[in-house]
Amino acid sequence: MVPDAPPPHRLVSSTPIDVSTAASILQDYINNSEAHPHLHPDALITPTGVTFSSHGGPAGGVVMHNLRRIVAGLRGEFLEPEPTPEPEEQVAEGEETWKGKKGKGTKTTFIDENEFEWQDKEVYEQEQGEIEVGEIFDRSNVVQDGGEEPEVEVTGEKRKSKEERKKEKKERDAKRKKTIEKERQAKAQAGAEEEA
Repeated sequence: MVPDAPPPHRLVSSTPIDVSTAASILQDYINNSEAHPHLHPDALITPTGVTFSSHGGPAGGVVMHNLRRIVAGLRGEFLEPEPTPEPEEQVAEGEETWKGKKGKGTKTTFIDENEFEWQDKEVYEQEQGEIEVGEIFDRSNVVQDGGEEPEVEVTGEKRKSKEERKKEKKERDAKRKKTIEKERQAKAQAGAEEEA
């Protein structure tokens, strides 16, 4: 019989440590993660093994950058806060720099684009009037109020034969030609009267 061995484990102490020790532990982790991809936060697991990310490589991306800033802060260095653009500014910058493959690249600008401000939900609802879910506004029957009855498209009729459609088209063309001829004659008469 084989004795059951407990799985390997590591105890992490919950006792507080001083700032210099925390800085050295974090710096060791950063150095090791730059040398060994399995410790890197942006590492990729591929069929060939764990590899560094193609975007940041061993230097890393945003996570490693922030960890380096934390180490610098633990060492007592003062780092200015990084400017975080507002979402509206990011969209505006993206619109200016984006160039599509199709189209002429014209940018649509609105008159009050820079003057836009957010409005409180309560103020907006007061301006709109209180609307409850499922509320139906004033309705009227147009026909009973004296309006014309709207035309209804009938879709159930059988389609006319090709000969009937040709005949109707010839009739429409004949009417159109007659009206054009009448207009031409009226213009000719008006021109003759002006000369006389």
